[in-house]
Amino acid sequence: MRKMSIWIAVPFAIAIGATVAFSGQADMSEAAALKQMAQAVFGNLSAAESKLLDYAPRRDLAWIGPSSDPSNPSNLAAKASQWGSDRTIRAPLLAWLVSNPEALRDVHPSGIGIAGARIVGPLDLSFMHVGAPITIVNSAVSEGINLSYADTRALDFRRDAIGPVEAAQAMVHGDFTLGQGSYASVDLFRAKVDGDLNFSAGRFHGDGQPAVSAISATIGGDALFHQEFESDGMVDFRLSTIGGSLSFNHVDFIGDGATGLDAERARIGGTLYWTQIAVTPRTILDLEDAEAGAFWDSPESWPAAGHLMLNGFEYKNFGEAPDDAATRLRWLSLQKPGYRSQPFNQLAQVLNNSGREQEAVSVLIAKRDARLRFGGLSVADRIWQFLLKVTIGYGYRPLQALWWMVGFVIFGSILFGWGYRAGLVTPTEHHAYQSFLGGECPAHYPPFNAFVYSLENFLPLVDLHQAAHWRPNPRHIRDHQIRFFSLKRDIGKIEGGALRIYLWAHILSGWILTPLFVAGISGLIHA
Repeated sequence: MRKMSIWIAVPFAIAIGATVAFSGQADMSEAAALKQMAQAVFGNLSAAESKLLDYAPRRDLAWIGPSSDPSNPSNLAAKASQWGSDRTIRAPLLAWLVSNPEALRDVHPSGIGIAGARIVGPLDLSFMHVGAPITIVNSAVSEGINLSYADTRALDFRRDAIGPVEAAQAMVHGDFTLGQGSYASVDLFRAKVDGDLNFSAGRFHGDGQPAVSAISATIGGDALFHQEFESDGMVDFRLSTIGGSLSFNHVDFIGDGATGLDAERARIGGTLYWTQIAVTPRTILDLEDAEAGAFWDSPESWPAAGHLMLNGFEYKNFGEAPDDAATRLRWLSLQKPGYRSQPFNQLAQVLNNSGREQEAVSVLIAKRDARLRFGGLSVADRIWQFLLKVTIGYGYRPLQALWWMVGFVIFGSILFGWGYRAGLVTPTEHHAYQSFLGGECPAHYPPFNAFVYSLENFLPLVDLHQAAHWRPNPRHIRDHQIRFFSLKRDIGKIEGGALRIYLWAHILSGWILTPLFVAGISGLIHA
């Protein structure tokens, strides 16, 4: 049995060895063919270019420098200007390698991979069909990359130093990664990326222009700005469509110019994350007329007052971010001064959908407060709105009026009871009045009850047989003086008239508060 196993294993080993040898010979043959074609077009090849072509048929990363360790100082892309000709690759040669149909036949399906190289000249892939993925790491393309109108496979640029990236109306069938390096401005106007757009840990400097401009871009997956992503300019996603999430997490905005995110009218299928953001005094978060499945932020990441735009922004929830009404009203207060109803309505809807009806009511009341303050109302409207606010909470808290009503009735009971005891509230009938002056009313006359009197005069259309029989008498005075500094004033002559005036105010208050209470309870007054 043992001998049989050996006889079976030996042919397999020979076959595998032969396959590997054949594969290696095939790679060498393909590399030789690539070199021959490249020399015909570009002449003599540098050592770096020759190595690139050697590795193109393989599924390997071609390390051009002396070390394959990404953290080795010799691979620091920021110092690429000091690298010699042995690490230099001409940009036109690289563009030819990934776009020429004959050359692509000898390139591995996984694409080309370059590391530790200095690519000289602008890498111009505009209007080209790039038939292989491109991976460039720990390298420098100081004159930038032009992908305008290009049709490419996946693009992976990491730990690089790259100049401006022009990718207007480019199509990327896969992920587009620019991260962990230093990059100039990126233009993705109307670009389409089937996979993720990942700029995490990248440092982007627009020099006064938007650092990342993706206006009207379409991203099939997520757009990620994580791991200390740094920008000295705006990240512009206006009118863009993102199938997954737009995520800003652990981001540093720097510089004296305008920074932040402009996502006006963007459509985000997943969550918009805005957490752990280091903002500047000029950082802006513009979400006007945008849509997102959810909005997840952190208060320490909010921009300064006046730099938050939320009008028209629609979202379904706040994820695990703070979602209490008090915190979110502080969030809304960061908008520019003025009255906008939609941000309040949207917040109230989200709170209501999560079962927090009372907090939703607080938001709707805050909306009416904002209208009262910034809505440009006339004086009459302002008075009416203020009355609704203090009485029934604009119709959202009708029971608030009940406390006013109880307060008026109790206060009236105290005041009218005092007036009766002071002789200022007297019977309305002549004979009863004459008896009252003598010390008591006729037995048939309804006795005075301060609480019932106050209640009847306050409630409209209520007759408890008190108001018609008793009235404050302005001619019925008493001897009552007070000292005001060195002067004495006889206020007994005005107390009856003042009590009569209060009675009128008491009645009018009842006619105002009672209908408002009924209208609030029935929902007739609402916004």
